[in-house]
Amino acid sequence: MQIGGGLVVCAFGWTLLMEKDGERSPKPEAVQPQNIFRKAFYPLTLPLTIGPGSISVAITVGANATHNYGVHLWIILATLLAMGLVAASIFFCYRFADWLAQVLGETGTTVVIRLSAFLLLCIGVQIVWNGIDALLGSVRLQVR
Repeated sequence: MQIGGGLVVCAFGWTLLMEKDGERSPKPEAVQPQNIFRKAFYPLTLPLTIGPGSISVAITVGANATHNYGVHLWIILATLLAMGLVAASIFFCYRFADWLAQVLGETGTTVVIRLSAFLLLCIGVQIVWNGIDALLGSVRLQVR
């Protein structure tokens, strides 16, 4: 799961990183009506909050937790607060995406997309690395 999901995340990050500037934003007359819903949430949603690698990222982060903190009230409250802050930031990014794109302009939007794509590629490489390490570790245990 980790290797396959990591490769998907890597491929998506690489595609976003290497796309030419004109490919991302076609002219309004070139957009087909049936393609509008497919592109409605791009580019803010796919690299950050949804996409084929999201489940892989969640599983990898959960599988590679190095500490067992137990059940403490302050940990639960901190987790709920962090989840609320992430949810609010995603909501505000989606809600004001058009305004944000206007403020950033074409160059700023391109920079944000490229930085997000690079981070996504790095996350994918880490997921693949963790998956290969776990796979080789299980093979080593079976050989002994």
